[in-house]
Amino acid sequence: MQIGEPVNGLARIDGQLIPEAAATIRSAMERYLKPAQNDERTPGQRAHDALVELCRRSGAAHPGGGRADGASPRPQLIIKVDLDTLAGIPGAPAGRLERGGTIPAETVRRMACDAAIIRITGLGELEREITHASRTMPPSTRRALVARDEHCVFPGCDRPASWCEGHHLKFWGDGGPTKLENLGLVCGRHHRKVHEEGWSLERRDRRWIAKPPALPVLPHARTG
Repeated sequence: MQIGEPVNGLARIDGQLIPEAAATIRSAMERYLKPAQNDERTPGQRAHDALVELCRRSGAAHPGGGRADGASPRPQLIIKVDLDTLAGIPGAPAGRLERGGTIPAETVRRMACDAAIIRITGLGELEREITHASRTMPPSTRRALVARDEHCVFPGCDRPASWCEGHHLKFWGDGGPTKLENLGLVCGRHHRKVHEEGWSLERRDRRWIAKPPALPVLPHARTG
C-alpha cells in the first residue's frame, strides 16, 4: 500500500488489501460514513473524511471512541509555515508539509485553529533547538467549549462534540484571543466551509449565524 506525495493539492492512496483487512477498515469507518443533516458530500468525500476521522482518533484514551471532550491525542502532522501565512496576508506562501508537498494557506489557518504551535524566531534559535510551544486551546478551555456548545454550532448540524474542532471566530493570527467568547465547535466539513470556502460564522445573542460567501458582482453587458 502506498500514499503518494501531494500533487495539485491532492494525494493518492493505492494498494490492495486482504479481505479481512478491508472488512476491518470498512467496519471501523462505518460510524463516520453516515451523512449528516443537509450533508452535501458525495459518498467518496464521506469515505475520505471517515478515514481521516478514524486516523485522528487512533490515539484515543479508550476503544469507546475517545474522551467526551474530543481532546484525546491526535496523530502528529508537522507543517512549516511563515508568520505572513498565519496572519492571512495576501500572497503569503503555502504551508510546507514535513514529508514533502504543500497545502493552501487558508487550510493552514484552519488547522492552526486548534493545534500545537512551535515558534522559531531565527536561525540561531533553530540551531540551538530552542522553541516555544503553546497549545492554542488548553484542555480546560476545550472542556468549557464542549459544555457550552455540545455539538457543531453550524446551523442545522448535529455532529457531536467529539467529532468537532475548536474554531476561532476571529483567527488568533489576526489578534483573536483563545477565549470562550471567541470560540465555537465546528465539525471538519463546516470548518472547511468557513476557512477554505469563504463562509462566515458568528455568535449573536447566543445564536449562531452562518453566512455564505458573497456572490461576485458581474459587469453589466453593454449594448449599442
